[in-house]
Amino acid sequence: MTQQMNREHTAWPKADDFKRTIRYEFSFYIAVIILLLMLVTGYLITKQYVDTVSSNVIEKQLAQARSYSSSSGKLILSTNGPDMLLLNNICQKLSDENEDIYWCGITDTSNQFIAHIDIKKVVKQTYAPNVEETNIENILKNKEKVSYQKDTITIIVPIIENRLHLGNLVMTASTKEIDQAKMKSIKTVLFSTVLMILIGIPFTIFLLSKKLRPIKTITSSLQNMDYDKFDIEIPVINNNEFGFLSETLNVMGSKLQEAQKEQFERERLTREFEIANEIQSKILPKEYPCSEKFEFACMYRSAKEVGGDYYDFIEHDSDHLGILIADVSGKSLPGMLIMLLTRDIVRNLSRVSKDPAHILTMTNEHLIKDIKKGMFVTMFYGVLSKSTGIFEFASAGHNPLILMDVKSGEYDLIKTKGYPLGLMPTDQFAGRIEKQYVKLDTEKLVIQYTDGINEAKNNESEEFGMQRFIDVITNDRNLPPQNIIENTIQSQDKFIEGAEQYDDITLLVMKWNNREKKNIYINKKEGTNVS
Repeated sequence: MTQQMNREHTAWPKADDFKRTIRYEFSFYIAVIILLLMLVTGYLITKQYVDTVSSNVIEKQLAQARSYSSSSGKLILSTNGPDMLLLNNICQKLSDENEDIYWCGITDTSNQFIAHIDIKKVVKQTYAPNVEETNIENILKNKEKVSYQKDTITIIVPIIENRLHLGNLVMTASTKEIDQAKMKSIKTVLFSTVLMILIGIPFTIFLLSKKLRPIKTITSSLQNMDYDKFDIEIPVINNNEFGFLSETLNVMGSKLQEAQKEQFERERLTREFEIANEIQSKILPKEYPCSEKFEFACMYRSAKEVGGDYYDFIEHDSDHLGILIADVSGKSLPGMLIMLLTRDIVRNLSRVSKDPAHILTMTNEHLIKDIKKGMFVTMFYGVLSKSTGIFEFASAGHNPLILMDVKSGEYDLIKTKGYPLGLMPTDQFAGRIEKQYVKLDTEKLVIQYTDGINEAKNNESEEFGMQRFIDVITNDRNLPPQNIIENTIQSQDKFIEGAEQYDDITLLVMKWNNREKKNIYINKKEGTNVS
């Protein structure tokens, strides 16, 4: 169940699903540490204590043996030889004096018993056993020996009289006192260990429960937070890791709120851009004017989701066709809004006038009232007489018109004077604007565009430029307008090599064929003739 929840992360986990709590894990580790420490400490303390008790016991027994060995020398040197009876009495007296002594005897220099509490050892001329010495030199005197093995202590003290070594006093004693000390020490260590565990573990659990209480506060705050607002407020104020975690989560909540607002704003803008893009796609012409005399093709590509470029065809009457291309200084939504405003103004003015200079002047007069300071619109407006081929035009700061002879490839860049729309008052604008006209009497190409064509840059910041633009048109001048546009855009894309597009691109191409036939329209999407 826990693994399923961990995979899905859809429901809050329950504390009961996590049996291995930090309190009990930590308590277990504490118990193990206490046990290990007490084992090591107990061993060292017990060893030291037992060594001390052993030294005391051996020193006590050595002192007894030395006192009796000193009186034994005279008895061994008696006139009639060693006084066996008195020597045996010494052994018996020493044995009676210390109940821990197993046996006691006196040997000659050859280590044969000459006295013993067990007279049979003397009668049978038994030798004292050889012993492995225990290294306790700090308490032994010359030729004294002590052996401490299992449950027996063997002590050998030399009998010296007048600097002569006459024999040895040999005794064995029980290690009962030492064993009792060892057991007492072990019991003390065990008792201390159990006591520390019994006291330490509950105290550890209590202390950890108190110290880990912020975890419950933090998880409760997270589970009860307002997920619509990502409002996290954890009331844990400590100068430790929990305080740090609490403050981090509080800051995370604030950042999530900001991210949520930004996400909502992005979604709102995305919806607005989708709507704006749909509006823009609907207001751009769906059909291009076409007849036996002329043929149009256009393309538009915005740098952002929506752009500020636009083009339009306006029928003033049955003979006069208005041709418009414009570039708004702002991009994205602001540029599009100005574009929509400008389009409505131009369309309304085209109902009462077909003079390009007058239409631009009046457009400026209306637009300057509403346009944001610093924004402007460049516009080219031309009026084509379908019957005569006279093309009259004016420019409000827009790019020069390209007029190319299809047969020879010769071309002219025609630039007329004029301020951009929205910058100058009406009298200044009207004083500079001028119009020109050309007579289309042979096969011609009339090309208008926005600067997104010629000013496009590659990754080395090199511009596509007018010359490359004109060279492509010159090479393709005999092709239909749509093919000229496609080849131009392909050449530009190849030149910029995937560099980011910073400006909107609009390209309009008219081919004047100078042949008679009724006016028709080419559907932009389908490519079919529409009467």
